[in-house]
Amino acid sequence: MDQKGIAPLVIVAIIVVAVVMVGVAVLVATRGEEGAPGGEGGEGGGDIGTATSLSFDVEVREPDGDVTYTGTFKGKNLGAANFKFRMEGTVAGVEFKVIADAGTEKAWAWNSATGWMDVSSYFQTYFDQYRAEFESYQEQLSGWTGGDYTYTDPTTGYSVAMSNIEVNPDLPDSLFQAPI
Repeated sequence: MDQKGIAPLVIVAIIVVAVVMVGVAVLVATRGEEGAPGGEGGEGGGDIGTATSLSFDVEVREPDGDVTYTGTFKGKNLGAANFKFRMEGTVAGVEFKVIADAGTEKAWAWNSATGWMDVSSYFQTYFDQYRAEFESYQEQLSGWTGGDYTYTDPTTGYSVAMSNIEVNPDLPDSLFQAPI
């Protein structure tokens, strides 16, 4: 294979590695205990289980206090066949963005090394994984009543802090489209 054929494979490999890293971080973060409400203040909880859209920030820390993952999650049409989500964050110092839209079966990934890439050919694999992770966070929030929300993963000891939680925010469709 010549160099022109290798370059796209390297780019796809970088994206796959970044996506897997995000998946591992999110999976670790979502295996915690349910119902450990966090701090005071903030907007009221609402019923997370019947929400149609959801937005929140996440910070995952190792037991020694080092931050391993920070990110923002936004989801629209929760529980529907046309569910859409957007994740942006940093894992191990690498910035990433992932967008997926089940209604169009389109997906995009971004990192600082490659920029935006259409990864729709891998749509179902990644969508199933990230939908499950998003829904795990949503389930974690089932006991949320307002303010920030924290819990500790009993297996790893990682602490997960969720903040800027918004139930049923108005999320424009443009959030779920890559600029390519």
